[in-house]
Order: sequence, then C-alpha cells, then structure tokens
Amino acid sequence: MTTKDDTNTNQTSAKRIAQVLADKGWNKSQLARELGISVQAVQHWAKGGSRPSGQNLAKLAEVSGKPEYWFFTLSDEHASAVDVNPEKAALREDERQLLEAYNELPPAERQNMLSVFQMRLQELKKFYSSYFNKMPK
Repeated sequence: MTTKDDTNTNQTSAKRIAQVLADKGWNKSQLARELGISVQAVQHWAKGGSRPSGQNLAKLAEVSGKPEYWFFTLSDEHASAVDVNPEKAALREDERQLLEAYNELPPAERQNMLSVFQMRLQELKKFYSSYFNKMPK
C-alpha cells in the first residue's frame, strides 16, 4: 500500500532525478546506462512511481556527485561550498549569525566547533542513507 508520505517522497525523488538529467545533459536512457539498469526503472523513478534505493541509490549518488539524502529533500541549503563562488554569494541571516558567533570564539574552540559540525553532518548522512535504503519501494 502506498502512503501519502511514499508518494511525496517519490515525487521529490522524481524532481531530483529530473534535476540530475538537466544538470548532466543526459536523457533517461543515458542515466540508465550509467547506472547499469533498465530505462523502464529510470522512467518509473522519473514519473514518481517509485524511488531509487539500495545499490541503485548509491550508484545514482556516485554518478551524480550528490549525497544519497539529496534525492529525498528539495532543500538546497546543504549545497557544497565548492558549488558557490564566495565573492558573489550573499550570506543568509542564519549564516551571518553563525559566522559572527564563530569569530567570537577562541581559536581552539573554533576548531572544536568545526569538528562537532563535521561529526554531526556525518551522523546525518549515515542516518538518511540508512533510512532511505530501508524504505520499501
């Protein structure tokens, strides 16, 4: 039985797959070849009929350069700083506040806070990856 949450997750995943196709300049057949799966599977994902999981999700993340959890969230707030030109990027208010607080810390505490954020990010990535790999198709 498909729930409303499953449908929403499938639709979110479908939007992300469309974004990957556009970003890479690929069609569904090319993505299927990259993943080593059938075109029908990619078409089903792209329509929101199901979503990638397990090995297919891991391979999709690999070929797209996106983390697995990215395919299940529409928020781009986690976008890599590598994708942003720092000279052109305006900081959001929460980012500005975070930088101000960070700059007030002693140098040793700055490094501690970076370590805490990096550990938390790894925990979240592991959680999302585990959670979405366990979801039924």
